[in-house]
Order: sequence, then C-alpha cells, then structure tokens
Amino acid sequence: MTINLLAVVAMVSYALLSPSGGQVLPAPKSETVRPAAKKPAVAPRTPAEAGPCHVGVIPIAGDLFMVEKFGPLKFLDKYTRTSVAAWALDDLVVSRVRAAALGVSVRRIPYTVEELRSGGRQKQNPWFYRAEADVKGFVQFLAPKIRCDRYLLVHRHGGTQREYGIGISQYPYGGPVHLFAMMLIRIYDGRTFELIKEAPALMTEDTYIERMTHNFLGGPSMKLDSAMFPEKPAEVVNNTVLRDGVRTMLIKSLDKTLPALLQRPTSPSAR
Repeated sequence: MTINLLAVVAMVSYALLSPSGGQVLPAPKSETVRPAAKKPAVAPRTPAEAGPCHVGVIPIAGDLFMVEKFGPLKFLDKYTRTSVAAWALDDLVVSRVRAAALGVSVRRIPYTVEELRSGGRQKQNPWFYRAEADVKGFVQFLAPKIRCDRYLLVHRHGGTQREYGIGISQYPYGGPVHLFAMMLIRIYDGRTFELIKEAPALMTEDTYIERMTHNFLGGPSMKLDSAMFPEKPAEVVNNTVLRDGVRTMLIKSLDKTLPALLQRPTSPSAR
C-alpha cells in the first residue's frame, strides 16, 4: 500500500514538472538530413584594387546633367539639372583611367555626397576666390582614405561659351541644340599635393583649326536635332540617344587626353 502511494506521488510530480504536462508526445517525424549548403566563395580583389596605389582616381563627372535653355540675353538663360546616376559615368571615367595606365595600380577613391559638398573646403576671400584651391583641398581631404603616389581628379568644366559640364543646350530663335560633355583632368602629387599636370579632355588636337571646326564650345560636343531637346528634365535619364552620345564623347576625349597626362617624365639617370 505504501509502495503504491509513493508510486502515485512520483507520477504526479513528473506530470507537473514535465513540459508536456504528463501527456505522451508523438514521436518527432524523421527528416532527411541535408548536407550544409556551401557558402559562396568570396571573390578575390582584382589587381587594380589590391596592393600599392600608384594612381588614385577621384571622378566627379556623372551624376548631374544640365538642361540649358539660352535666352537672347544672358540674364534670360534658364538652367535646370537632373540626375543621370543610372548612366554610371563615374564608373566609365575610372575604367578609362585604368585603360590608359597599363601596368600601373589604379584605385578609385570613394567619397560621399556630403563629403563632396563640404569636404576639405576652406574659407576663401570672396574677392580672390580660386576654384583650384577648393579642388586641391578636396583631394587632400580624401587622400587619407587610400594613400597613392598620384591623385587624378576628373571634374566638370566650362567651355568657351555658356555650356558647362555634361548636358544639352538650346539657343534662341530656332538656334542649334548641342549635347556636350566637358571635363577637366588634374593630377596631384601624392605627398605634396602640388598640381603636376592639368588639361581639358578633348576628342581632337587643341589647334586653332580644330577649335573652329570641332571644339567651338571649348570641349566635346555634338549637334542634335531640335526635337531631341527634352521638354522635361526628368525625361533625360531614359533617353538612350543622349546617354550614348555623352558616353561616346567621354570615352573619346578621355582616351585622347589621359595617356599624355599619365606619362611620367624620363629621369636623366634612366637614359
């Protein structure tokens, strides 16, 4: 009798402490054991992004597209801008630098929009403002991210007329429509940050005849039918004619200009 009572108490205690409340749980269903999925191998860094940096590229070319409608007088000009980041023009600039700098390590120097707006800028006397000082300050600001022997910066540039950077212009009274892509290339010493070389990116030789026949805007451009001028700036990004025209001018002008700028002078001892 005593033994039976102890057995009952033990069974009640088990029922209270058991997660199943004393109920018999069904046996778990057997599952097929699958081999663990292999993690994708991490792609090794390309040679252009590994090792020492000989040339650090800072592209400030491609996010903005200017739509410029000129009036009969300059103060009547209308300027709007739209984003063409989907065209990946900065990536295109970096690829052309790498193509021109064969056998040299080229690294892209990253920066944010906020850094572009304020990084490295120092207050200057507005009466003696120099854009060159702003550009140099920006290069010095970014340099600690990746130390390089030289820094090559490509940024929008004004021509000899009213066009600036990358965009499309329309002149008054049924005048011509121009698509343009004007860039300036600057190369800085990686230690002293002194300007080594600079030149506008041109598709042809910089001679008087070429300026009059091909570079009359002061940089790469092409005439388009007036119907190509966008009614709304937002239409630009999906316009393949404008996109392909800009990319073609950038490729031709950078491929024409970069090799001579990247060439180092021959030292006397090497002769």
